[in-house]
Amino acid sequence: MAASGSALKITVREFEEADRPALRHLYVASRNAAFHWNPSNAHQLLDFDRDTVGEIILVALAEGGIVGFASIWAPDSFLHHLFVHPSAFRRGVGTALLAGCAKYCSKTPTLKCVKENVNAMAFYQSRGWAVIGEGHGADGPYCLMHHAIAGRQNV
Repeated sequence: MAASGSALKITVREFEEADRPALRHLYVASRNAAFHWNPSNAHQLLDFDRDTVGEIILVALAEGGIVGFASIWAPDSFLHHLFVHPSAFRRGVGTALLAGCAKYCSKTPTLKCVKENVNAMAFYQSRGWAVIGEGHGADGPYCLMHHAIAGRQNV
């Protein structure tokens, strides 16, 4: 990886089965970083398989490796997951994944973001997502958000 904070040249493509082992590890590392209040053993490798069943998965690659992924439940245009490896935070990966998701959304896209994940909340809001509701899930209180910009640019 390049020096922390520098932009990466990112390619986003659809999931291939060979990506699964790396994505399992990325999912655990990213969730441990994002949901720091959970016990370290709360996130397991096979959670990735369970949590993305039936979803379209996009993979972000940079410098020869997988640095993030997004998964979409296409029937509802619901962005279920967007995770970036901690070593690639703030380097354009999330933005690239959001842009890649746009073509899979047939209506206004939505997502749920855990309130305590303040970095993710700020990220989504800075890219045109707006809070439209609230709820409580396994990881705590969350905000239901939708993409507020017409035309789904930068979903």
